Amino acid sequence: MVATLPLFEEPPVRSFPESIADHAESLLTLMKRVDRAIAFAKWRMAHTSELRAFIDAVRKGEDEGQNAGRAIGHRLQALLTIVESVAPLNTATTCISRMEASRSKRAKEVDRLAMCGRAAAALKELMPLGTLAQAQVDGLRAILQTRSDYWRNQMFQNATTYAPDLTGTVMNAKGVLGLQVGRNGGNAPAQHISNASALRGALLGFFLAFREHVIKQRGGLMTLVLDDPQELLDNDNRERLSRGLSGLRSNAQLLITTHDRKFARSLVAERRDRAEHLSVHPVNSVHPTIFLAPAQEEVDRKRSKFLESADDHSAAQDYASDLRVFLEARLGDLFDSTAHPAYTTATKALTLMPLVDRLRGLVTAGSGELFSHPLLKQFVEEPALAEGAEARRVLNQSHHDKASITYMDVKRLDSVFARLRTNVEKVHQQFRLHRWREPLEETETRTTNIVALSPFTPPAFSVPICPDIAAFTAPVSSGGSQDVSEEMLEGTWFEGKSQYFVRGETLGFAIPSGSVAIVEAEPYPGRDHNLVIARGKGQTMARRLIRSPGSIGISLSAQMPDPRESRATLTFDESKIRVYRVVGALFTDMPPPPGGGEAAPINDVPELQTVQVAYRVKEDSAIPLALPGQVILGGAELTPAELDHWVGKLVAVTLEDGASILKRVGGRLPGELCHLRQFETIGGLGASIVVATESMEAGEVVPVMTSARRVIGVLYDFS
Repeated sequence: MVATLPLFEEPPVRSFPESIADHAESLLTLMKRVDRAIAFAKWRMAHTSELRAFIDAVRKGEDEGQNAGRAIGHRLQALLTIVESVAPLNTATTCISRMEASRSKRAKEVDRLAMCGRAAAALKELMPLGTLAQAQVDGLRAILQTRSDYWRNQMFQNATTYAPDLTGTVMNAKGVLGLQVGRNGGNAPAQHISNASALRGALLGFFLAFREHVIKQRGGLMTLVLDDPQELLDNDNRERLSRGLSGLRSNAQLLITTHDRKFARSLVAERRDRAEHLSVHPVNSVHPTIFLAPAQEEVDRKRSKFLESADDHSAAQDYASDLRVFLEARLGDLFDSTAHPAYTTATKALTLMPLVDRLRGLVTAGSGELFSHPLLKQFVEEPALAEGAEARRVLNQSHHDKASITYMDVKRLDSVFARLRTNVEKVHQQFRLHRWREPLEETETRTTNIVALSPFTPPAFSVPICPDIAAFTAPVSSGGSQDVSEEMLEGTWFEGKSQYFVRGETLGFAIPSGSVAIVEAEPYPGRDHNLVIARGKGQTMARRLIRSPGSIGISLSAQMPDPRESRATLTFDESKIRVYRVVGALFTDMPPPPGGGEAAPINDVPELQTVQVAYRVKEDSAIPLALPGQVILGGAELTPAELDHWVGKLVAVTLEDGASILKRVGGRLPGELCHLRQFETIGGLGASIVVATESMEAGEVVPVMTSARRVIGVLYDFS
């Protein structure tokens, strides 16, 4: 069939003069290709009918030709016939695969049933173990009953003869221990008829008996840690508990913590020969870690040993060292202020003389009621603590070079050391009274003398709350706007509110520096993550309140927009601070008021008098400045020329295509593009956009602004 097509004649071959042939070889090759393409196109147009007949012959074959069966159309038809013949085989293969999957699934189910049968048979053999375990528990309870009664009687005694006694113990299938008490043959669960003291005594007796049994059978640690074991016991039983615990000295090393000073002294008195009595001092601004120091009785014991051991340098050194640590601990407690939490300072623990010097400065300045007390003034004026005094030298030496202290060094200062120990305890007693008295006074003040802020005069306006930004940015009708929105914002919403100028960035993007926070004039207890204005101890803070469930006190966190600049989170006793909830923000150009601090009260914000319209937010693009459901306050409309004076501030813009945006005004583009302006994202959830503030020429595809309105503020809790 190819032979029947007319021959294609190659075009004449071009050539360049020899002078340029070497430099134009690529161009010549290209021209030859173009000549050949043009010649082929002419050949194809001249022989159109022959080419069409050739293509039809390839597709369908020539009638009665010897190659008719080799045509593409005939071969495709043959292939279709083969595919249709194979289809039943494919269907059969699919069915076989499904049958194999079903057979495999059934086999697995049969295996599971077989394993369940084996498990059921095994469980029948294990069931008697429950009876055996119950018998062992009953035997153990019988063994422990006698020792439980013994230890209970050692630690606890009923107040009357008709009080119920411990008669037995029971344990349910879950391993929960139950105590039975009764009298004259009657029994009942202890939790129903015994008081808390009797339950504590019974449980402690059972625990000690069980501990004895475990140590006897398997061994174990001899250390026994008890935290406030005297809780729920009366005074007589607390002394009895002290005597009873002393009976454990042969098979236990006791570590007992308690807040009860009297109970601690009775414990030490029962085991004076082997007990060490330490006081625990909390973390504060001068103690970065928990501080252990000899208790008062321990210092007195070291002094007695020193006096009984003539010429014993070791006893003298121990007494001087313990006295110094005792003085450091007692003085360190004076700096335990809840207004300055310990974790905000990295101060190394101060030693005795730096503590005395710091205390002397506070007393001289008369810082507060505690540091103005005559006993503290008398203590800091103690001659023994003055620069160059012998007592000061020996106390310092006990810290830096304890081994060089002699018996006579301490002997000469015995009366001075005794006076220091007595006077510092008097100072610490005043500190304790001061701390105990404060919550009572603050509680009374809170209920009878709540200090409210001075509210400002609310503005006199009534403006519509628009359903969308387009209506918000449109001109406000002088005849009213009930056709735009049925919801209105009245100036009366601002009644009972106060205004605070925010100086710093502690409220982050929500209320930037230079804005005004609208707060409720009445204080409130505070909710977690609320923005608040807090007042206490002569300072005003603009912070985010942090309150953990079950926590004591509140924390105020600074939400700095720049992570490289941070401020410490402050924790306060609730009785020492007043918290006012932030319910809105105003964006103003007014100058900062005089003074310092993170926020300052003000009486008037000029921009509030220019509110013309409002809008309830539906978009996320204004987060965190405004959340969906909150209300934005709008001022006057802005012309394109006025936008130059509104750079960096907030606007609502409607575009020619009907779209509406909340953005921050950016700068004009340079040069010939000065009719374009960038509008920047507010909170990071949207995107910046370039908008034309003037009409565009045909063909340009930049969005065109049709109207814009100032954003004056946002109200958080408008409903």
